[in-house]
Amino acid sequence: MIKTTTKSLLLTAALTLSFPLYATEAVKTETPAQSETILAAHTLLKTMKMDDTYKKMIQNITTMQIKQNPQLEPLKPTMMAFFEKYMGWDALKDDMAKVYANNYTAKELKELNTFYQTPVGQKTVELMPKIAAEGMQVGQAKVTEHMGELQEMIQKELIRIQAEKESIIAK
Repeated sequence: MIKTTTKSLLLTAALTLSFPLYATEAVKTETPAQSETILAAHTLLKTMKMDDTYKKMIQNITTMQIKQNPQLEPLKPTMMAFFEKYMGWDALKDDMAKVYANNYTAKELKELNTFYQTPVGQKTVELMPKIAAEGMQVGQAKVTEHMGELQEMIQKELIRIQAEKESIIAK
């Protein structure tokens, strides 16, 4: 039971924590413009306090998983250590800087940095983990509320697939 639950936890965390974690190729030789963009991305991410954001998100996800699967409580320190090692900010900051650098110009990153230095920008930074956690709870509640509909849809589709297989065999 714990193996399945742990696999579920790992998958959920990987999907949930993946602020756009698209695969990026290592830049072999950076042009000055690329270097400037990466530097601007690192500056923005520092202003956005992404190290704190990632730490809070890991805590929130682990807490939510334990709430759903209380038998995991004794494993919380181990799970936190694992997620911090592989999904914590130190493990991801260079990759995330590349993600931002691939999607914004240096000028745009500097403009974003200017925004995040404002009071409303800092408020946004502080609220990001809370809003993300609340958003996940809203989504989970919607799915739970309509789980019967999903089960019905799956059952109908399984019946349709079975009928289709039987039709092929009968021919």
